[in-house]
Amino acid sequence: MKYENPQIPEGINVSQDHPLKNFLILLIGSIVLIVTLSIVLGVSGGWLAGKIPFSAENKIAAMYNVNEDVDDENVPELMIYLQDLTDQISKAQNLTDDMKITVHYINSDTVNAFATLGGHVFLFRGLLEKLPNENTLTMLLAHEIAHVKYRHPIKSLGSGILVGIAISTVTGSTNSDILGSAGLLSSLKFGRDMEQQSDEEAMMTLHAMYGHLNGGAELFNIFHTMRKAMDVDELSEIFSTHPHDENRIENFSRIAKNKGWQQTGSLTPLPDFFQQALKSEMSVLEED
Repeated sequence: MKYENPQIPEGINVSQDHPLKNFLILLIGSIVLIVTLSIVLGVSGGWLAGKIPFSAENKIAAMYNVNEDVDDENVPELMIYLQDLTDQISKAQNLTDDMKITVHYINSDTVNAFATLGGHVFLFRGLLEKLPNENTLTMLLAHEIAHVKYRHPIKSLGSGILVGIAISTVTGSTNSDILGSAGLLSSLKFGRDMEQQSDEEAMMTLHAMYGHLNGGAELFNIFHTMRKAMDVDELSEIFSTHPHDENRIENFSRIAKNKGWQQTGSLTPLPDFFQQALKSEMSVLEED
């Protein structure tokens, strides 16, 4: 038997491809995988979360002490008025008996409001100060209550949790605070479709309660004025998922025309104690 010992060519175990090429392939593949998982799990997570009974959502919300972050007790007369109006809106939207909406007040210059788990709606003094009448206040509350009606908070939370788990799995992250980072009792981010749905529900509520839509579009005008006065960073944080103000105003007029709803009519003034309570709260904040 004849044995041979051929010389092995140099570089036989070295890839002919540049290392950066392989790196880019892996990087792009990982990004595509994460994006695909995020979309699929985001949609499915929101759908599944929407099937959770509202009673179960209340139990999740009860894990957090809402009263630590609000100033309800400082303005009792204002809270009675806001809760009474909230109850009227809930009735107009045909909310089920178990879907109780609780309104809260926060003494802050922030011009914002949001709805979260368990039917909790938070209103900031900075926004309440800018409301010219009860009709505009009703539009605001009706929009936030509509988020609860259509289960947007729990859907947003469900999507956020599943997406967080997917990203942690792909990236190897050991972050165990996925539930907390999803923002249980903070301003959850709602998609533009959710915002559109809440706008339309708020319009129907406004018309049902007052017989016209006057004062409703003023809410979007307030945000539009605010948008012009804010810098880019603030805008991206608060309005990143909201439809553009001009589009919301145009859509408001389009829906009103299609439904045959009047956009003019008498406006209901806010009670005298409304602005007085807000001014008193602002003075307290300045003293602190």
